[in-house]
This record gives sequence, structure tokens and C-alpha cells, in this order.
Amino acid sequence: MKRAKETTVNSKGKFNKKKRFGRSIKNRCPSGFQAAVEEKFKTTGGTYIEVPNDYRASQYDHTADDYIKKKLSDRMYHLSDGTLVQRDWYSSFLLYCYDYRTRNIDRDRCISEFEKCYSKEEALIKRIKINRIKVLNSGIKMA
Repeated sequence: MKRAKETTVNSKGKFNKKKRFGRSIKNRCPSGFQAAVEEKFKTTGGTYIEVPNDYRASQYDHTADDYIKKKLSDRMYHLSDGTLVQRDWYSSFLLYCYDYRTRNIDRDRCISEFEKCYSKEEALIKRIKINRIKVLNSGIKMA
């Protein structure tokens, strides 16, 4: 931010602080975070893939091979084959199945990897319920 041209003094005779948010914004900005993550992946030999903003992972249903609009409040939902999934987990699973060459979801990979990944999700939800771990806004009910 630009500096003020004149200095201002408050009623106690002290100079008013002119807060500048340059470093604060840099430390919290999404693009800075992305750049830092990308650099860490590259230095450790990992792969960094950026997904386009119009990628609708939370709306795709690989069992129906269709995009189905869901409300933001629906934390758990049923796929078209009746499987109950947690929305955020399923979005991350679909990101895992993203094909950066075609810039779309790889349905074949979704089908081949789903059972393995879903069994891990079920085990985690079971552990959360047994240990009565509260996960805010997850939709996991403690029956």
C-alpha cells in the first residue's frame, strides 16, 4: 500500500501507525501458498498438477458418469449405485483420478481404484465413530 505523504499525530502526541499489509497478504495469499507447495513438490521429486478452476469434482458421480448438482449442506450423499460417501473425501478421490492430459476425470481409473480407496474411507469413519472423534462439518453422525 502507498504511504501517506504527511505524518499524523494522535491526541496523545504519538505518531499514528500506518499499517501496511504487504507481508501479511504475502503470507496468507492463495497464490503464494500454491507457489510454495509447487516448489516443495519439485525439490522433493514429487509431481505438482494444477487443476483448472472450472473442474467440478464435488458434482461428478463416476457410477452414473454424470454431473449431479448437490447442495453445499449435503455432507454425505449416495452415489447412483447406492454407496454412501462423504462429500469432501469423494472430491479428493476424484482429484486423485484427474487426468492432466485430457483435463478431465479418468472414469476408468475411478472404477478401478474406488473399492480400495472406499474401504479406507469406511475404516476411517468407523475409527472416528468408535473413538467418538468430533470432526466439524463432516456429516459423520455419532449414532
